[in-house]
Amino acid sequence: MACHRRIEERLETLIKAAGHIENDRTAALDAIAKSLQFLDTSGVLHTEDEEVSLFPRLRQKLSATEIAFVDSLEAQHGEAESIYSLLKQLASELNARNTPSPNLIGRYRGCAERLQSLYQAHIRAEDEILTAMATRSLGELEIAEISREMRERRSRERF
Repeated sequence: MACHRRIEERLETLIKAAGHIENDRTAALDAIAKSLQFLDTSGVLHTEDEEVSLFPRLRQKLSATEIAFVDSLEAQHGEAESIYSLLKQLASELNARNTPSPNLIGRYRGCAERLQSLYQAHIRAEDEILTAMATRSLGELEIAEISREMRERRSRERF
């Protein structure tokens, strides 16, 4: 859940930066770059934590309705990745142009807002429903194993 808060902060930064591109281009592009770097590293690891470590363990213990819910979360990951890919492309265009057009800035902001909107609902569902399902369904040993896998992922990222 702590990672969810950091993702929300970075998404907010991506949107706010759009409002500063014309006035303080360097700072805005720096904020965008740092937010994208976070999402490319910690955000990717967080998704992998869920899809590789958590979801498979949960699916074994859930009802058909609950499995469908987990499947919808995984589908949202794919949708978010598609929007995020476009966002990165638009950010690259902003960076490449000394004076980006208002149209480009608007397209970037709209894309960032779509990503934020998707994540708001997604994160709320994970915080409220997925966490309760995991708490109810997983034992201490499974939670310890998931935690170990998460630590291993992050230790590999340092090298």
